[in-house]
Amino acid sequence: MTIRHQLQQAVVKRVRERWPELADPPAVVIEPPRDSRHGDYATNVALQLAPALKRPPLDIAQEIADGLMKPSLGTVEVAAPGFVNIRLASDTLKRVPAAILREGKQYGTGDAGKGARVHVEFISANPTGPLHLGNGRGAFLGDVTSNLLSAAGYKVWREYYVNDIGKQVETLAESVVRKYFIRQGIVMEYPDHLYQGGYVEELAVKLKLDGAKADMRKLRRRVQSRVLNLMLADIKKLVEKRLGVRYDRWFRESELYAQKLDAHILAKLRHDGLVEVRDGAVWMKTTQFGDDKDRVLVKANGEQTYFLSDVAYVNDKFNRRTFDRAIIFLGADHHGYVGRLKAAAAALGHPGALQAIIMQLVRLIRDGQEVRMSKRAGNFVTLDELVDWVGPDVARFFFLMHAADTHMDFDLNLAKERSEKNPVFYVQYAHARICSVVRKVEGLLHEKKGVGRRAQGAGKVKMVRGMFGEPEAKLARVLLRYPDVVEDAAAALAPQQLPFFALDLARAFHDYYDRARIIEGETVNQTRLTLLEATRQVLQNCLSLMGVSAPEKM
Repeated sequence: MTIRHQLQQAVVKRVRERWPELADPPAVVIEPPRDSRHGDYATNVALQLAPALKRPPLDIAQEIADGLMKPSLGTVEVAAPGFVNIRLASDTLKRVPAAILREGKQYGTGDAGKGARVHVEFISANPTGPLHLGNGRGAFLGDVTSNLLSAAGYKVWREYYVNDIGKQVETLAESVVRKYFIRQGIVMEYPDHLYQGGYVEELAVKLKLDGAKADMRKLRRRVQSRVLNLMLADIKKLVEKRLGVRYDRWFRESELYAQKLDAHILAKLRHDGLVEVRDGAVWMKTTQFGDDKDRVLVKANGEQTYFLSDVAYVNDKFNRRTFDRAIIFLGADHHGYVGRLKAAAAALGHPGALQAIIMQLVRLIRDGQEVRMSKRAGNFVTLDELVDWVGPDVARFFFLMHAADTHMDFDLNLAKERSEKNPVFYVQYAHARICSVVRKVEGLLHEKKGVGRRAQGAGKVKMVRGMFGEPEAKLARVLLRYPDVVEDAAAALAPQQLPFFALDLARAFHDYYDRARIIEGETVNQTRLTLLEATRQVLQNCLSLMGVSAPEKM
């Protein structure tokens, strides 16, 4: 149980004991105050209680504070207009580093999720071309959100939904086939509506065709699956090998139809009275569940819509595979899908269980200017190219620093910096710097045992317990925040909290290290060394959740 949870329980207990007449007391929220001078934690529960108790919030806060004062807790103060501020005792902070080292990699994990099963779908880009910068944003945000949920005690299932049927896949197949024959020296048109870019040429090189030029429609159908698999192989290689993103399943849209789940869902919706026929088309009554208009499932000509696939897929998640919750990452151009997807989940018996995260656009900035790109014209920067330029660690960290609902400028010049100006290297350098100190201490102890070349005359190394003063307490306070950051980031689906915590911790460490001496001559300050090792562990845990490496040397 974290310090914050202990404080929360103490405040809840005090409120219930003092005012047992309250049938429904407000939820107690404990969080760091905006100004650290006011303490380590604060609660505004007195302000929430004031209307029900009909008393000044400052008086209520004082009564809560009076019941919390314990030497082991620290000091409890009251501040206008009704805050209870808590400052942890030095002895409590002193125990933090050793506690972190005991928990090791588990420090920061929790059980808030109680084992609930969560389905997370992300990227899910149409397999008609290489992944672009926007897909990279979805890849890293989806991956790290999944990591956070797992750390918070949820059972997470990661999935990529492959749109492997429809007009766009037919167009890709025709594009590659035409390029194939053009490469063979056969004169053939290449209309503007086909896919452009070098990747089509690359797929054409990999394509093997038997026989000569044939009817384009028949040929396209014959090789469509092969072309799609070639494209998917490239996407999987990038996602799994280069980006380090793991999926539990690559779910193909065609599976829904192979298993006749489309017919199943239509029958279910009809049985439940949720569809009606209008002008020959089959409509789903999504407005009954909050959508802005009803949606067509089957057109008057008998053609099934993409929304029918969406409803079948939602049903598959909740009613066939029985997930408790579903999260889907969508691009900014899919904002209109949110209402209908939530309506589908509600109609199928799971209101509020589906959450859509909309990712805003990404601009690539080089030398202060936006790099203009057009995927249709084939002159765009691929995610693969970006990773070539800056590396996977930098790409991840930069994308994660921006909340999904904010527009993002990816500063290529800063990303390529190999200095402390680059936030990734600033954080990684903190970890490498600690590793350097630990190696030096281990070297001294190695010599003390008479193993090294300079063993003769060695043996004077002393491990001494130093004071745990305010500089140490200041760094320990940051370390203490990490489990709360993980819990809050998981609850809010806000992975951007991780890189900013990592920067705060790196900043606190560098400031501490520049002032405190760990090794003086042949004397090692054990208190400070333990604090540094705890800092290294927390940096490792945080970087691991982000999927960013923690180098030991730089």
